[in-house]
Amino acid sequence: MKRRVLMIQEAMGGCGRHVADLIAGLDPERFDVTLLYGATRMDDYYRETLPALSRRARVIPCADLRRDISPRHELRALLQTMRLIREVRPDVVHCHSSKAGAIGRLAVALCGRRYGVKRVFYTPHAYSFQAPEFSGKKRLVFTLLERWLSRCVTDLTFNVSEGERRAALDAGLDDPSKFEVIYNGIADEPVPSKAEARAMLGLALAGLPDDAPIVGVTARLVDQKDPMTSIAIAARVIERRPDVHVVYVGDGPYTSRMEAYCREHGVADRVHILGYRADAERVVSAFDVYLLTSLYEGMPYSLVEALRAGVPIAATDTTGNDEVVEPGRNGLLFPVGDVEAGAAAVLRLLDDPMPREAVVGSFRDRFTLDRMLETISAHYEEAAA
Repeated sequence: MKRRVLMIQEAMGGCGRHVADLIAGLDPERFDVTLLYGATRMDDYYRETLPALSRRARVIPCADLRRDISPRHELRALLQTMRLIREVRPDVVHCHSSKAGAIGRLAVALCGRRYGVKRVFYTPHAYSFQAPEFSGKKRLVFTLLERWLSRCVTDLTFNVSEGERRAALDAGLDDPSKFEVIYNGIADEPVPSKAEARAMLGLALAGLPDDAPIVGVTARLVDQKDPMTSIAIAARVIERRPDVHVVYVGDGPYTSRMEAYCREHGVADRVHILGYRADAERVVSAFDVYLLTSLYEGMPYSLVEALRAGVPIAATDTTGNDEVVEPGRNGLLFPVGDVEAGAAAVLRLLDDPMPREAVVGSFRDRFTLDRMLETISAHYEEAAA
């Protein structure tokens, strides 16, 4: 008999990628999946993935599952989720991201377990109380809500990094036995060579010398990624190494500010902001160094993709990043917001490249998709036994 799984999620970023990979990898002979997703914040990746998801699961949009706090929308999302639980009668409810985690788990609490729910799992993809933009009062409210939901509704939380798990324990959310680290994984499959990846970028880098060093970023240009620190690091690196080019693959609200910064600092001809590309995880092979300046993370897919491509990483020393980057083996860490240290890390990796075999090996040790799928599906099986 198939296990019925209801997933509830926000449809963007690493959370969207994680759920898409999970649904694609679950055996359809063993699992019957229903997915309720927030329809208002879909990014391009998720929008392009949606048709494939629809072939593997029953997919239901929820226009009221939003990031911003809105009691009216949250009540509607809660009622829609409760109706779905009564209809599907899932063996497993698995909630992804803080907002979906609150709505989904509260729906289970209000429905009780009388509609067949045997286990409730939660993957935060970075807790809301970790975000630096929230005030002390909001952070306290989010912490108390997470604590109540964990203790009263959640059977097990899957943290995507040990740092995220430590944050949960430091906040006193629940007993340590109710948290398990399951790293985000990606498929261990061949990637383009550096020459092939540069050719894939095509006209975007037309005229660039074949031997020009490229520092690359594949990330959304949003607050969490601290793009203004990233662009300042780019300018500092180019000042010291005029042969270097910096490539951004991703879009977001900071694009125009970054372009203006490049013009003001005379590096517009060396910095290429290409916008969103569906092939981002493949063109990363074109880079000599990968740069990420996040303020906080859960477990960033972009870093794992860089490792698979054999590209060493210069990243901020923050939760998530510090578990992917092994200084001396696959990259270097530097303090959050520190432009000088970030530039120094990038320049060091350019001047003294790390062996590709060591970088790829650090991916295969911990971050394969098969490892992630085996662990989560085993929990689903156990819950529905």
